[in-house]
Amino acid sequence: MIRLNAAVPDVGDGYSLAAGPLRVDVTAAGELRIGWEKSDRHESDWLGPGRLVTPNASAAEGVSASASSVRIESGGLVGEIRALTDAPVVVLRLEATESRRGLATDGFAEPSVAWRFDPRRRADAGAPDGLRSFGFQYTEFALPVFSDAAMAKWRLLGFRPAVVMPLGLVAPDGRTMLLAPLDAFHEQVIAVPAGPDQAGAGVRVGWHGDIDDVPAGFATELAVIAGAGARDCFARWAQLLRSASGVPAPERDADVLGTRLSYWTDNGSAYWYRTEAGLDAASTIVAAVDDLEARGAPVGAVQLDSWWYPHQVLRPLDTDEWEVPPTGMLVWEPRADVLPDGVNALRDRLGRRPLVTHCRHLSAQSPYADDFSMWIDGDRAHPQDDELYCRLLDQAVAWGVEVFEHDWLIECFLGVRQLRAVGRAADWQEGIDAGLGARNLHAQWCMASPADFAQTSRLRHVTSIRTSGDHGYLVGPEVLWAWFLHTNVMARALGLWPYKDVFHSARSSETREVEALLAALSAGPVGVGDRIGEADVELIRRTCRADGVLVRPDVPVCAIDRAAFSAPVWSGEPLVGATHTQHSVGRWGYVASLNVAIDKQPHEARVALSDLGEDRPQTDSVAVFDWRKRRVEAMPADGTYDIELEPAGWDYRVLAPILPGGVAVIGDPDLYACAGDARVADVAIDPDGSIVVTMLGADERVHLVGWSQSAISASAWAPAAGTVQVASTYDTETGIWDLAVEIGASGWTKVHIRVAAS
Repeated sequence: MIRLNAAVPDVGDGYSLAAGPLRVDVTAAGELRIGWEKSDRHESDWLGPGRLVTPNASAAEGVSASASSVRIESGGLVGEIRALTDAPVVVLRLEATESRRGLATDGFAEPSVAWRFDPRRRADAGAPDGLRSFGFQYTEFALPVFSDAAMAKWRLLGFRPAVVMPLGLVAPDGRTMLLAPLDAFHEQVIAVPAGPDQAGAGVRVGWHGDIDDVPAGFATELAVIAGAGARDCFARWAQLLRSASGVPAPERDADVLGTRLSYWTDNGSAYWYRTEAGLDAASTIVAAVDDLEARGAPVGAVQLDSWWYPHQVLRPLDTDEWEVPPTGMLVWEPRADVLPDGVNALRDRLGRRPLVTHCRHLSAQSPYADDFSMWIDGDRAHPQDDELYCRLLDQAVAWGVEVFEHDWLIECFLGVRQLRAVGRAADWQEGIDAGLGARNLHAQWCMASPADFAQTSRLRHVTSIRTSGDHGYLVGPEVLWAWFLHTNVMARALGLWPYKDVFHSARSSETREVEALLAALSAGPVGVGDRIGEADVELIRRTCRADGVLVRPDVPVCAIDRAAFSAPVWSGEPLVGATHTQHSVGRWGYVASLNVAIDKQPHEARVALSDLGEDRPQTDSVAVFDWRKRRVEAMPADGTYDIELEPAGWDYRVLAPILPGGVAVIGDPDLYACAGDARVADVAIDPDGSIVVTMLGADERVHLVGWSQSAISASAWAPAAGTVQVASTYDTETGIWDLAVEIGASGWTKVHIRVAAS
């Protein structure tokens, strides 16, 4: 249980609360200012003056304090401010002491009950010079957005609400303040000005404007979190959510998408609403999977997108018209003109592989509305309980589906007004989650809003989540890379496994190498969607072993803290994303640097290992392996390296700890995640001082490379072969050594490495 402040000191005509560096000052009139207490000065006003806003109330009716909080009353509604004693967190609570009706406004992003902050009226020196803001707009895939200190110059998608949640402020020195909901995720919004001309509206944190009725006792809480950077703040937020729910984050290997290569037929793939000439839909997919298998890229699961079931506006296959009708699903049954023999027959032809099946929002014309309780809003419908979803999940079990991909989540919520009433969205998603658990299924969330991201902290069976827009659709690839890395900060903190989306490995795809790299480093699903005969199996195999098992880092790659301040798409500063693998002797880091600038100009930067946070090795010195150039540079743990990137250019480094004896193990250089635990199960040191590397695979001959100050010798032990010497090469100029390791049918081999006797 989190303890609250033991006392709230009286400060003149108001009150003050403190939580670590955070300090909140509240006047007797109910105005509050949230600031940062530094050792040399007090920055009193990061957000600007705030006040409680309620319908038909021009001012607070009463301000009082207890031993743990400050309470502001207004119009039968209560705002409470409290500071946590064991974390740098202030909680802003809104509560209805009696039932209320008629709260709705003219729009979702216009809350009538809210905390309103006015950044234009900050106190002098109340915030650090150069302050900037960032966050995630209330869009599908949680679009990362950035603004100035006034939080009024956001680049927002106009067809989605002017809501940014979570919302952060970051100073030039990296200190960050994050506003994020702790509960009632679909009821809360952080509304921002839709444009600079609306700056006077300020930032409003409260109940969304489509809420009309609330019962007595309805309450929401939002955290203001201080941290050393964005990642620190998001990690603390996620810890608060997981502690409150008691629901653990999903395991990395929970389902087939997280463990094996998959083939996808969604938007951006070769066969999204298309077939190969002379083949029907089923034969096309079977041929594509068989082609990959025959050429050495085993497919563990196959995704069937929205083309296989009917929508209100039926889109034909093999049309030159590429508009995506945003109409709802009629029934979750195979189209007779597309899969006449059904899903089971297709799965039989696919060798009984597990399926991943797409589902979307419902049309008001769906015949399900005749048999299940529905809310109807225009051309959309939504079930009032979980009965229909349970029936769909029963179908999934019968068809051999392992992962239920629920797409268009934001359209479900924003498309049906009745679903936006208090508590209904949580009931909807928790009902699906319970149905998944009862059937031993998992789900992937797609087109999720920030509220959907947060709600996963209470769901046990949603394992992966899309964190960027569709590949090859609407925006260029560089923007999608940035979207992916920024949004992964939130997904990684919440313990979700991001999906980069389908990509083409074919040599005709100019960005295929970055797509494959980011997919591998996501630590989540890796999905290819190539045309028959066009896949580059060598490229695909950089993400997985010969048996199709994915080789990934321990956690998803995500943007480093500096990116929240620099906004690389707009500033031109290269975007750096990082992740890591942990072994017994230390941590291996993976660092991808990308030119995502919208100006499409060359850019250069200096990458500092100290900026990588938890993703860098914790040793005194590090071997930095340039994956593309196959070079190694040894440097101190706080070292730097320079990069120069052409438009859409990329740089990739693997960081290995330099171990006692001056030896660093890089891993398998033919994989992106060289030291990922599906290839390198562990690196340890034997009592005799030798380094022991346990390699995984089956009937594979692989390379194990590293760096050392002098030559090494090596031997290997495997269950069937016993101990054998391993041939090694050593380049005295570069310090790079290379071992050829045989991994037999048993699937594992131990390699012992020693510094050669002089």
